[in-house]
Amino acid sequence: MDFILNEKSLNGQFESINSFLESLSSNTKCFALIRQNHENNITKISDFYKCNITPNKKILDLKTEPCSDKLMRFQMQLDQEIQTVPYWDETPEHDISKAYCWNGENVSATAIAEAAKRNIPLLSFKSDFFTDCKLDVSLESEKYSIDSIYSPKYLANHFSREIHLDKDEFLKIRYEDTKIDCTFLEKKYGSSILEKNEYHLLLSSLDKFIELSWTDIEKDDGLEYKKYKPSPKENWFKNSPFRRQTIMKIRFSDVLRAYGYRHNDRFRLLRFERDHKKSDKG
Repeated sequence: MDFILNEKSLNGQFESINSFLESLSSNTKCFALIRQNHENNITKISDFYKCNITPNKKILDLKTEPCSDKLMRFQMQLDQEIQTVPYWDETPEHDISKAYCWNGENVSATAIAEAAKRNIPLLSFKSDFFTDCKLDVSLESEKYSIDSIYSPKYLANHFSREIHLDKDEFLKIRYEDTKIDCTFLEKKYGSSILEKNEYHLLLSSLDKFIELSWTDIEKDDGLEYKKYKPSPKENWFKNSPFRRQTIMKIRFSDVLRAYGYRHNDRFRLLRFERDHKKSDKG
């Protein structure tokens, strides 16, 4: 899948270089997710390095900033995306002589017009106008609606299939900073074992889980959140790193179960079960 880096989303809106660097973690996560598959492509305008970070600082000025680990890390990642081919403006697909309009502005010869013509999404930096939203673009009587992506969650929720995002990775992103923690999910028992309809049932149950209080979770008849209590011989987790944890289980269909344990105010998801055999024994 193709994406276009949105130079219009860097127009000097940051108060300082540091605030810009703080915002970049979302961008670089998106870049990394897209780059996981070599079929995905990010293109940009050839002079992107001239974009303004602050009213007085451009991207090219990062090279003169006092050195720090954070700056070096982000600069290396930005350099890959900004200063390497392909550049869409070398062979633009939209007619730059025509007026593509967005937000009352003629945006011809910009990434917005090119994305509209190609019907592909933009990758944008943090901005009041471009953070995780749809942009309505018009050309005479033609209307376009294009996605402007800032966060990994927006990218995953809208384009996980197109970028070939691993289902376990999708879960980690979707439930980041919620009551569900998917970073401990064991790949052998992860979402790859689930059929498509089972995976959707899981998402529906986890979405419900994060909206409820812990008191309501414990009372909910649908989730059936309860302790996993097998005999020592039948304990599915007896040889796992989590054997000393109080393992709980969640129902997401008549036979499908999710297992994990509560750590502070988050539920660390560990394994899925499709046939209820482990649950029958505990």
